[in-house]
Formats: sequence, structure tokens, C-alpha cells
Amino acid sequence: MTVFRFWLWIALKAFIFGLLAGQAWASDRILERAYWSDVTGQASFEQAQQQNYQPYTGVLSKGFSPHVQWIRLQIPGADTIQSNTLVLRIRPVYLDEITLFDPADRGSFSGHRKVGDLSPWQSTEFESLHHTFFISVEPSSRQIWLRLATASTQLIHVEALTPRDMLRTEHALWLIYSALIAVILSFLIWVLLAWLRDRDPVNGAFAIRQTILWIYTASYLGYHRSISAEAFSPQTLDLMYCWLVLLTTGSSLVFEYRLLREYTLAWWGHRLMQMLIGTSAVAMGLLMLGYKWDALRLNMHLNAAAILVMLLVSLSLPSTPQQPDRNISYHLPKWALVAYYVSILLALALSILPSLGLVDGTMLSIYGVLLYGLISGLFMTVLLIVRARRSERIRQEVANHLFLSREQLAIETRRRQDQSQMLNMLMHELKTPLAVIEMSLQGMSADKRTQGFVGRSIRSMQSILERCVQTDRLVEQPFQLDNKRIDLAEQLGHWLHEHQASSRFVVDVIGPAFVHTDPQYVQIIVNNLVENALKYGDPDQSIRISLSPQGHADGRAGMVLQICNAPGSVGWPDADKLFSKYYRSAMALRQSGTGLGLFLSHNLAQHMHAELRYRPQPTMICFELWLPA
Repeated sequence: MTVFRFWLWIALKAFIFGLLAGQAWASDRILERAYWSDVTGQASFEQAQQQNYQPYTGVLSKGFSPHVQWIRLQIPGADTIQSNTLVLRIRPVYLDEITLFDPADRGSFSGHRKVGDLSPWQSTEFESLHHTFFISVEPSSRQIWLRLATASTQLIHVEALTPRDMLRTEHALWLIYSALIAVILSFLIWVLLAWLRDRDPVNGAFAIRQTILWIYTASYLGYHRSISAEAFSPQTLDLMYCWLVLLTTGSSLVFEYRLLREYTLAWWGHRLMQMLIGTSAVAMGLLMLGYKWDALRLNMHLNAAAILVMLLVSLSLPSTPQQPDRNISYHLPKWALVAYYVSILLALALSILPSLGLVDGTMLSIYGVLLYGLISGLFMTVLLIVRARRSERIRQEVANHLFLSREQLAIETRRRQDQSQMLNMLMHELKTPLAVIEMSLQGMSADKRTQGFVGRSIRSMQSILERCVQTDRLVEQPFQLDNKRIDLAEQLGHWLHEHQASSRFVVDVIGPAFVHTDPQYVQIIVNNLVENALKYGDPDQSIRISLSPQGHADGRAGMVLQICNAPGSVGWPDADKLFSKYYRSAMALRQSGTGLGLFLSHNLAQHMHAELRYRPQPTMICFELWLPA
């Protein structure tokens, strides 16, 4: 639905209300209206006749006054009306008690007659959703009196119609009322279907609110009295209507807070909305305790405060949502929320201000609540449907991205598997030729210097391949430990003896030194550290290796193996990048290597619950391997 069609629909509904008001005023036969407030509430009809009345026009709005209102009406005579009777129609229907005092009452109409929502609907004199009286038309104009006593707001509109005009306007009202209820119900169905599809909590809260509002609208128009008159007493129906009033306000506040919570609310916004909901709960508590007038009055003030607070909160929202954790849902733009609350403010002002007695009422004041239900329901239904469609589109995009990511992950996994298989194949295929070359070299008549150079190159190639395979196994395969209790001092002696340059080692080991670890992985780490010291250290300086007991910072007992060497021509390593994958200093690029030795050793230590640390000294590059005892 475009914006133009939306506002066109609003304009048409406003035109219908205007047409209804104009039609009612055109057929009204009352000549003058005046009122008097009985502050004691005990005045008799004779006393009320002697008071000074203040004239008014249209709708009388006295707010939540504890006083009784007397209304004096001037009725025309038979010389201006072609009818023997008139029908007094009184709106709205939630007024508790209206008593008619007509000096011309005779026969079946003798005595004081009463209508209101505390009176049985069957006793109505003209079958209507509204309160009605029949009055006779005398030869000359005369005065009649109405006494209004109600716990709700004292907002009343009285008109005198001929029976024919009454039938015509009643049929029009029945048609318009039915259309209004159907439209509000359609809003509920649209959003309910959206909620059943996506289970959006905002749509669910709106569906609950709209259900209560739909029932309240039908009751406000008087349908609850005609439908449930046989099943419930007037007092019960009146109490049920009061609960509907409070529940409509409470459910609306909960829905609005749930909607606004999707945005970045300031702390005061949360507090104000929570205070509004708490105030609604207080009003319900007052009604439960029997304080109907106080509960309804508090609820009306709450409505006035709530719409101002929500408009203020919406104005304080950021232009764009700032909640990346909710990036799979669509947030309504700020301007849409502000426009929504402005429209509600204008609609409710027509009803709330006269209901509080702050301004004079009009016919739209009687139907201001319906106008609120129509505008808010239509506006929010359109916004929530747009929101649901955008959210569904976003979810589809996320699902598509997830599918593509899974496909890419599967492709990457297969690629890594192919690489691993190729690396294992290369390692297997190259080992044998390298061994044959080494054996053949030993049988050749080359000088020892050449044999040493070629032999070191072959061993370097074997070392590179071996580290690549070890790193690949660490990444691709589940890590399984084979922990054993070993004498690290004894094992260290065997591992160091295998190196040809063992004469450079200065070993300070106090044995035995028992640790509980995986000996194969510890050997890999030690060999990597020793080979780094031999390759990158000063060849004219010794390599110091020590082993001593040392506890961990977390209280565990263990042993620490320290390997130190003087820096060689490649200089000092970068402490921040030392354990990174493929890290090699600029000077180290002149020698063969993979940059995987320290990365592999550091990760193996973590998996073994050990710790490999870089502890440089002023003149030495030192690594410490801590192992749990």
C-alpha cells in the first residue's frame, strides 16, 4: 500500500465521520441547551428547576467531576414539528445513569425514567445501541431536564429526532459501526497471519493488543449490551467494560514498549515506559478494590501522558538502529515511528482533552476513541506488514549467505584435504629419493666439504617437509595425547645426543626430573627449539640448556626447560610475531626454513596444557618450556 493510498483511506474515514456529524446536527430538534452542576449530588427536581443554568452547544464535557450534572433542554412545539413524538438519543453508551424529568409525562411515561449502562438494555424505549427516551410533542415549546450521574468522564451529547429521522440515522450508524468493526478486525487478521508465519514477538504483541481493542471498540459502540443483556446483569456488563478500558490501555503500552525496545532507547526512555506500564497496573488494582471512578480517571490521565512520552521517546531514537546482534530483522525508520505517534496524538487529543474537561467537546470527541483505533490500527498494520516483508527478505538473504558460506566451507575443506593428501604424497615420494641421494653421496669421491654441504641441504629439505606434515596434522586431525610419566632429564640427554653439533651444548640438568606428558610431542618442541638455536644463533657461542623444577602461576607443580643462545647474524626476533604462522625475520630469509617451527611448538604446548614462553635476557635469546609434573 502506497503512502498516497494510505492517507486517502484516512481522508475517506474522516469524511464519513464528518458526514455522520453533519447528518446528526441537521436533524436535531433541540432549541437550547444549558447545564447546572449539583456539587452536593442531592438536589431534587424541584430544587434543580430553580437554579441558574449555563448555556452550551454541542457536547457537554465536564471531565471526571464528582458532581452531578443537570441538563435543561428546550423542546419545540407541534407548530414546527410534523410529529407527535420525539426520540432523545444520548451518546456515548458508557454513561452510568441518565434520568429524564419531563413535566409533560402522562400515562405510561408518568414518573422519572432512567437509562444508562447500569439499566437493563431491554428497558430501552427505542431499540438502539444508544440510550433513548420517547418524549411527547406539546402544542408549544417547553423544557425538559436530564440528570447525569456517572463514574466515567462526563462527556454527553443529547439530540432530539423525529422517529423517521431516528430510523434513518440509526441505520446509517449501524452500517458505519459494522464497517469500523470489520476494518479493525481486518487489521488484526493481517498481523495475526504475519505472526503465524514468522512468530515475530512485535507482531504477536500487536495481535493481542488489537484483539482487546477490537472487543473494546464493539463495547464502546454498545454491542456488548445488546448481545450479552440476557446473560449478564447491567452491573456486570459495566464492570466488564471498565476492565476493557484498562486492558486496552495496558496492552497498548506493552505493545508500544515492545516495539520501541527494538531500538536503542536511552535509560530514561526505558524508565518512563516502565513507569507508564506500572501506572496502568495501579489503575487495575484500584478497579479491583472497587474504586471505579479513581481507576478510570487515572487511566485517562495515563493515556494523555503516555502518548506524549512515546512521542518524546520516538524523537530521541537514533536515525539508524545500533544493535548489530539483531541484524536479521527489519527496523522501521525513525520518521515512520514519529509520524505514527503524531497521528495518534492528534486523534487522542480529540477525545482525551474533552474527556478531562480541558476543552469543549464536539461530535468527534464522542468518536475520538474509534478514530484512534482506526488510525493507529491502520498505520501500525501497514508498518508491521512492511516490517514483516522486509524481515522475511532479510532472513532469506541471510539464509542464502549461509548456504553459500557452507558451500564455500565444503569447497575449502575439500581443498585442504587435497592439499594434505598432496603434502603427504610429496613427503612419501621425496623421502626415498633424498635417502638414495645421501647414500650415493657417501660413496662418491667428493671431498668432505662438498659432502657436508650437500648433506646439510638434504637434511634441511627433510626438516622442512617434516615440519609441514606435522603442522598439517595439527590443524586437520583431532589432537590426541598419549601422556606418560617420563624422566625428562634422561630423555633430554638422548635427544641432544642425536644432534651433530652437540659439542656446542652446555647442559645444566639435575635429574631425575619426572613429568606427566606426551614424550613424542615434547621431543618435537625440543628439537625445534634446538634447531632454531643452532641455525640462527651465533655459531661461535655455546647453547645453554637447563632443566629445573618450577611451579606454575595457577599453583600446579612442574618442570621448566630453558634453551638460550646468543643472537647470530639474523638478529633478535620480533616478540609480538614470534609464534605466528610463517613468521620469519627479514634477515632469516637468507636461510632455508618454513616459519612453522615455533608456531607448531607453541600450539603443541597449549594442547598438552604446557606453556612455551619467550624470555629474552640482555645478551641471550631464551625460550622456556614449562611442563606439568
